[in-house]
Amino acid sequence: MLIYLDNNQQISGSDLLSAILRYDLVPIPVTLELTVNATDMLKNELVVGKSLLLANGVELAIVKVQAFNNNAIKEGKRLGALAVIAVIAGCEPLLAVTKKATIRDSVNLSEIYRSLGAKARFLSDIKINRFVCLKGQMPTKAIALALQKESAVIVYDTEQRGFTVRRINELVNQQNPTLYDPSQVQWLSNPSMVARLNTNFLSIDSNGSDVLGEVTSGKKVNYIPRVDNRELNNLKRILVTRGIITRPIDERLQAGKAVLVNGTQYVVLTSAIRFDTGALGGSAVTATKAWLANMVEK
Repeated sequence: MLIYLDNNQQISGSDLLSAILRYDLVPIPVTLELTVNATDMLKNELVVGKSLLLANGVELAIVKVQAFNNNAIKEGKRLGALAVIAVIAGCEPLLAVTKKATIRDSVNLSEIYRSLGAKARFLSDIKINRFVCLKGQMPTKAIALALQKESAVIVYDTEQRGFTVRRINELVNQQNPTLYDPSQVQWLSNPSMVARLNTNFLSIDSNGSDVLGEVTSGKKVNYIPRVDNRELNNLKRILVTRGIITRPIDERLQAGKAVLVNGTQYVVLTSAIRFDTGALGGSAVTATKAWLANMVEK
C-alpha cells in the first residue's frame, strides 16, 4: 500500500507494519488505520492535523496518533511504534461536538456539510426536509438520521474523488452486479438482530393529536418529532449485513457496489483493504474484506 506524507515522502515498506483502508456508507465514508515504526522522521510527520495521500489520489487528515512499545530494532536502536487514524480530508470537523446549533429547513445535504464546517466535494446531492443538530451533539449522528429519513447513504466515488448521495432502493437494484461464488461468503443468520435494528418510528401529525406510524410486534419503538409519513416509511428501510467475503485485493468490492451470490443481489455495505507485514506476529496479509447487505423495510 502506497502512502505519502505531507513532505511528499512515501512511508517505506520496512516501516509500515499494517494498514486498513476502509470505505463505508456513512457520513465520513473513508478512513485509514496505520501502524508504523516510530522512526524520527515518522514521529515528526505523523501528527494530528497533517495529511496523508494515497496512490489513488485520496487525501486524508490525521485525527489520532498513539505511541506504544514493540520489540522492533533498527540500526541497533530499539524502536517504538505509532498507531494512526486518519479520515478523508475536510471531514475532521464532523468528529467534534458542535459549538452551536445548526437548524435548516429544505436544504441540500452539501450545504449541511458546509454549515457544520466540513469541506466535501459532492458529485450528486439531495434535499433534506429539515435538519437539526443542537449544540453539543455529534454532527455525524445528525447527518446519519437526516440521510435515513430520505432512505439514502453516502457513497465515495474513488474514480471521481467525490461524495455521491444514493437512495437505498437504487443501490439494491443496480444493474450488472459482480458475480461471486457462495462458497466464498461467510453467511450470518441472526433474526433477532434484524428486529433490533429495524425500529418502529412514530411521530405526531401537524394537528398535534394524531399519531403517525405503525407499531409491529417484537420491534423497538422510537419517537421522532416533526416527520411525515413519507419520512417514517423511509426510516423503515435499512441495510442489514447478511455475509462477509474475504478475497485477495479486489477492486470490485467497493462500498456501494452490487454483487450477486446464488441468485440474490447484495450491496457492499463496508469494504476494507488490509495490508499486514506480519512484523508484529502472524502472517503477512494483503486482502479485501467486504460486508454484504440487503434491504429490510418491514
